[in-house]
Amino acid sequence: MAATLHRVLVGSTASGKKAVAAALHRRHGLALLSMDSMKVYRGMDIGTDKPGPELLAEAPFSLLDLVGHDERFSAGSWVRAAVDVAALAQAPLLFAGGTPLYLRVLLRGLCPAPPADRALRAELHATGEQSGEDALRRELRALDPQAEARLQRGDTRRLVRALEVARLTGRPLSEWQREHTRPPLPGRWLVAALRHEPAAQQRRLQARVAHMLQAGLLEEVAGLLARAPFAPEPARAIGYFEAAAHLRGDLPASELLPRIVVRTRQLVRKQRLHLQRFAEIRWVDVAEGEAQEAIVARVEQALELV
Repeated sequence: MAATLHRVLVGSTASGKKAVAAALHRRHGLALLSMDSMKVYRGMDIGTDKPGPELLAEAPFSLLDLVGHDERFSAGSWVRAAVDVAALAQAPLLFAGGTPLYLRVLLRGLCPAPPADRALRAELHATGEQSGEDALRRELRALDPQAEARLQRGDTRRLVRALEVARLTGRPLSEWQREHTRPPLPGRWLVAALRHEPAAQQRRLQARVAHMLQAGLLEEVAGLLARAPFAPEPARAIGYFEAAAHLRGDLPASELLPRIVVRTRQLVRKQRLHLQRFAEIRWVDVAEGEAQEAIVARVEQALELV
């Protein structure tokens, strides 16, 4: 029996994934599943470029609006929701989004490592603050060199987690991942990624941020804050962090757009670096001004829909 085929469309922020996914749904009847870590929060619509009512009516995406902006949500929560949706789907799946961690979970699985130890985690964070990231890296290099080599500079959260697992269990996190990880959905995976030239990508994200502010991002954030404070992860979301700072009086209106653009550019760089680590990705290079029909046709080829 042939393995079930699952498809994924990824790309950096503002690369055009949503429009291409909607076109593929219209052409092939694919079940669309959002793969975006910020679109899971209800009410965070403008800053995450969530599909609007009109688009959802013709191309419904699942895995949106799963929790409130004041609730915690993890990759494990997302993958459990994705498995539930997949089990009920009556059509082939297409995951579409820009969160590399969710892509890794789909393709590699989520390691059932030991639970967190809050005291140890606080101790490790304190060490990092007092002695710097290099001190943590030296210890991790001795305990788990594979994990240390894999982690990017500045990724303190994962650095601390790898040390936490190694200290608690006496086994490297990389060993846990090799022995205990398996993809949550069995089958064959095809992954296409949209890619723009850097200058074109910069123009796209600049336009995205300007549109977010014109569409009422500040009003959206004010309304959410009036209901409840943000949980830690959504509080750091690009656009929402800056909007909240402005509403508190900590960031002048003139600095809103440039600050959000800078952080978005940094995110795009990180997304591309992470995606380049997946050998299975089939890149679709998009020329500036290229017709949507042509882009969709090349994604169809990459995802073996034609």
